[in-house]
Formats: sequence, structure tokens, C-alpha cells
Amino acid sequence: MKKIILSVGIFCLVITTMRAQEFRFGLTASPVFDWLRVEGDKSENIGTKVGFQYGLLFDQTIGSVERYAFSTGLIINYANSGITYSDSLLGVPFTTEWDAKTQYIEIPLTVRLRTNEINYISYYGQFGVTPGICIKARGDYSVDGEVVYSDINFRDKDNESGIQYELFNVSLTLGAGLEYSMAENTSIMAGIFFQNGFANVIDDDIDDNSSTLKQFGIRLGVLF
Repeated sequence: MKKIILSVGIFCLVITTMRAQEFRFGLTASPVFDWLRVEGDKSENIGTKVGFQYGLLFDQTIGSVERYAFSTGLIINYANSGITYSDSLLGVPFTTEWDAKTQYIEIPLTVRLRTNEINYISYYGQFGVTPGICIKARGDYSVDGEVVYSDINFRDKDNESGIQYELFNVSLTLGAGLEYSMAENTSIMAGIFFQNGFANVIDDDIDDNSSTLKQFGIRLGVLF
């Protein structure tokens, strides 16, 4: 909670240093689909899960062209993921699985390009990177389908499973959508986006894996 409050304070401080005519401020909520890309001989992703993002948006105009903007914000990202690991011990096969609910604080660093407005509608494309900090990762650890440890703190390096979610994540972010102008200074937006994580998000002592988080979502929001 202290980390969230500190991040909000820093973000608000940045906003107050900007002149009002140079930026747009907004709110967003986004349903997302989460999955892990796992590179390992004995491990695989357990499937696509549903997550959620919400937070603040901030567009800073680049130069005098209002259609080009540096787009950032403060996003709370709830991502769900898990991995299945199969092996054998003394000739007896076994399968372990962990399923975690994670929470990230993210600050996207992107460029957003908009078309001219036609019949109150403009279209946009967006690209950049999104760094994030994992502030929560909890879930269950199972062996052969039976839960052995429940509600584990996967951020604790000394937890019973031997699996730790890394503190940092970085994603390549791509998006596209449209804005509908409801008033002179108010627009609603809808679009799709893809966050292609390229940092390993899990450290485990079971297998030499590389696990990267992927997310595809629908961006809904209001800009002022």
C-alpha cells in the first residue's frame, strides 16, 4: 500500500508541473487475457487466464502538433499465470503445478499518434515499453493435482515451493483504437493492446526456465 501511495504522489507531482494546455488526463479500465511463454524442457504454461488493468492515463503533447503525444500513466495490472512441471523420481513420474495471482504497478512509456478528427472520431496507434514492479504474487502449489501449499507468497524467496516471482517486468507495448469526441475537452476511447513481456518473471530452482508474461487486452477509457 505504501508503494502505491508513493507512486500516486510522484505521478500527481509530475502532472502539476505541466501546463494544462499541453496534456490530457484520463481514466482507464481494461479486461485482459494473460499467459506465460515458457522456455524449458519439462515445463509448460497451464493456459490463458483472465486479468484486469485500471488506472490513470496522461498524454503530453510533443511539440506544437497535438496529434503526437508522449503517453504514460499509472496502471495497476492484475495478471494471473501458472506453470506445470513434469519429471520423474526413481522412475516414478510426477507433475507439479503452481497458479499465481500477481499484481504489478506499471508506468507505460509510449508514443501515441492520432489521425485528424472526422465526424467526431479520430484513430490512434501506440507503441513503446511498459516497465512494472511486482508488488504481490500469491497462489497455490500442487503435486499430482493435490494442493500441497496454499496461498503461498511467491514474492518471498524462502517460500515452500522454491519458486519466486521477480520484482521487475518489462514489456513491449503495441496498441490501436479510436477516440470519440463527446465535448470540446472530453473524449471516450476504445482499442486493443498487446504487452509482449521480454523479461523473465519467475526464478525457480526446479528447472532452468525462461518465463515471459504476455497480455492482450481491450483498452477502455475517458480522456479530459
